[in-house]
Order: sequence, then structure tokens, then C-alpha cells
Amino acid sequence: MAEIARNISRVESWTPSVVTDKDGRTESEIGTQPSQDEVAVAGQPQRTGSSFGAFLNLICVVIGTGSLNLPNTLRRSGWIGVLLIAVSGMIGVLSGVLVVSSLNMLSHGRLRNFNQIGYAAFGRAGRYAIYFFHLVYVIGAVGDYVILSGESFHQIASKNGHDIGKGAWKVICALVMWLACVSLKQMSEAALLSFFGFATSMLTIVIGVVQAFMHPFRSNGNEPVEHHAATHDIANGSGVAVALATISFAFSAVAVMPSIETSMRRPDHWNTVVGSSMGVVTSTYLFVAIIGYWAFGDQTLSPFLDNLPQNAATEAAKILISLHVILAAPIIAASFAFELETTLGITREQMGKAKELVYRVLFRTLFFAAITGVALGIPFFGDVMSLVGAFSTSVLLCVIPTACYLKLKGWSNVQWHMRIVGVAVIALGVYICVMGAKGAIEDLRTDIANEK
Repeated sequence: MAEIARNISRVESWTPSVVTDKDGRTESEIGTQPSQDEVAVAGQPQRTGSSFGAFLNLICVVIGTGSLNLPNTLRRSGWIGVLLIAVSGMIGVLSGVLVVSSLNMLSHGRLRNFNQIGYAAFGRAGRYAIYFFHLVYVIGAVGDYVILSGESFHQIASKNGHDIGKGAWKVICALVMWLACVSLKQMSEAALLSFFGFATSMLTIVIGVVQAFMHPFRSNGNEPVEHHAATHDIANGSGVAVALATISFAFSAVAVMPSIETSMRRPDHWNTVVGSSMGVVTSTYLFVAIIGYWAFGDQTLSPFLDNLPQNAATEAAKILISLHVILAAPIIAASFAFELETTLGITREQMGKAKELVYRVLFRTLFFAAITGVALGIPFFGDVMSLVGAFSTSVLLCVIPTACYLKLKGWSNVQWHMRIVGVAVIALGVYICVMGAKGAIEDLRTDIANEK
């Protein structure tokens, strides 16, 4: 996939064109505006991060809980889901290349973040749309992480007779995530979190896959749940939309990519970084999805760790994935916070060191309070992932990067085959958003009714 990224960059080398926003202003007029939350280039964070650190940052943000739901995604779609995962990985590479290319579209300077790309392309409507979908993603993703980590620790504590309640564990996990989030001042500082997050996620996946391979549902049984011999479908059309919504969640990182690329000392390595990281993620996802669905078939649960024997290895996997999401959540939340805080003027340059710290802590505290409320109010891991995938990440992954790139570059400056690819990717994103949301809402209603 690194080669795919380089080929996209070579094919779509930028040719200068006049860029206007939705209000009809040219790029020079945009550049004269003093507002920091529009298209400004001052205040860029220092480029102190390594390319390898960016590689780990990207993998840590992308890989994790999404992998645990992919076997269940194949349960919905059948084996055709393998193709859907591979195609989504390619779209992830394409979006990563296009969004960073869009940062450099204006001749007078460089854009800073994802929402500025939207503003340059479509004016205030573009900026507000990105804020909205990014906010939905962050609240949903971090909320899902709180659900998963809290329920994992609750299950482990209950087994050992030391439980304090599922809700209490979720609050504790959210507090740890909050503490790490308020401590981050720029993305390059997240490299250590990313390294440990990457290590824990890979260990979890290895344990889960080995356990699934050793304990498939080949006959009737009642451990860890009552089951029969696993059956499999080649393709299930009714489940494709929701499956794609979940897969889009699993590949969601495009909103974080500008922050990661901006922290790199060698931004010319970006295409290699995004191609390599997405290649690792896609290969891992395919491995987990294929083994998990082969082992448990029509009875695959979400997360698939619940299908595994409740032994020490499974318990270790649940602890590790909980640690992973606790480490990944601050990176996801901080990336959004950096952009919104810059928009609101919560920076050291504008407020001074002490005042900026107070406002940063207050802002991120309120943010995590809202996220914890979502996790406590909608305690269904798989349903939250599908909803976020449909309502947010399908748009962030497929629609916005491609639409902004085509608008900024100019339709006539884009080669014909890239126009076809762009329109197809946008259409896929719209399909996932509409049909995936419909299926996810139906699943959530069913789970709420069963809970009662």
C-alpha cells in the first residue's frame, strides 16, 4: 500500500489553479483574513516527530477495537466482507494522500488542519460539516473505548469477586483517558502512548486469533456460550451496508492525519508512512476477520473475544485491549481538541502559559464528561461502532477528503480516471451513511428492547 500511495502522489501531482471558497473569495483574499479558525498558516506546531513515530501514531489510532468487531462484520456480510475490508484499506490510503495534498493547495501558504481544508473548499459550510462529523466520531469512538474497557475490567473483576459495578469501571477508565488527554500539548508528544498502544493491540490480536484457531465452534457445546457448529455465508446483501459502516469505523483516522503529518520532521515521508501503516492495518484486519469468522461463523459476537474460552489467555487479552483503548483514546480526543482550541483561541501565544493550561484542562474535562455520559447511556459496543461508522466515519473517510480535493484542485485539472475513482468513493460513502445508519438504528432498537 505504500507503493499505492506513491503512485497516487505521482499521478496527481498538483498543477496551480485559482482556489475560491464558497463565498467566492480567491485564495489571496482568504489569506488576508485575520481569523485563525479560517485559512491561516501562522502558529504551526513544531515538526519534532519522527516518521516512525508518525507510523506508530497512525496505527495506534486506527487499529484496536475495530479489529475486534470485524469477525462479526463478516457474520453480517458473509465472506464477501473480506473484499470490503481490502477495498476500505485502499480508500484509507487514498484519503490519507488526498487530505495531506489538500493542505498544500493554496499557493500563499499551508493549511493547518482538516477543518481548514473544508473551509478553503466549501466555505463555512465545509468547515462546520467537518467539525460536526469529527465531533460525532470522537465522541462515539472514545465513548466506545470507555464501554469496552469498562466492561472488560468489570468482567475480570466479577470473575475474581472484586467488582465495583460496570458504571464505576467506565468512569475510572474515562478518568485515566482524560488525564492523559489534558497532558498532551501537541501530537509529537503522543509517540510513547502510540508505541505502547500498538504493542498492546498486537498482543491482543495474537492471543485472540490463536485462541479462536484452537477453539472453533465445530459441534454443539455450551462454553463460553451455548453454541452449535459454525455455518458461513458467501454473501449476505442485507448486511453489507452495516458491515461497511463498521469497517469504515475501523479505518477511521483521516481527521487525525493532518495533525500527525504536521508533527513530522520529514513531511516528504508522509505517503510512505500512510501507505505502510494502512498496509499493516489492512493485513491485520483481514487476518483477524478471516480467522474469527471461520471459527465462530453465524454465532460470532461483538467483540469476538466474548466467543473465546474464559481462561487466563482471554483474560489477558481483555486487559491488553483495555490498555490499548485507554492509550489510544487520548490521541483521538486530543487531535480534535487541538483544532477546536486553536479556533477558540486557547493557545499559549494568545493566553499565556498559565491561562492556557487552565482553559485547556477545563475544555477537555467538559468534553470527557460528555463522552462518559454517552458511554453510560448507550452501553452497546457493536451498535455504537456501527452508528458512528454510518453517521460519521463513512463521510470522513470517503466523502469529505475526496470532495475537498476535487474542489480545491479543480475538476478540469484532475485526470479522468481519478475523477471516476473520486465519484465512486463519494457515492460509496453516501450509501454507507444512509443505508448503514438505517441498519445500525434497527440493531440498536433491538438491543435496547432485549435489554429491557
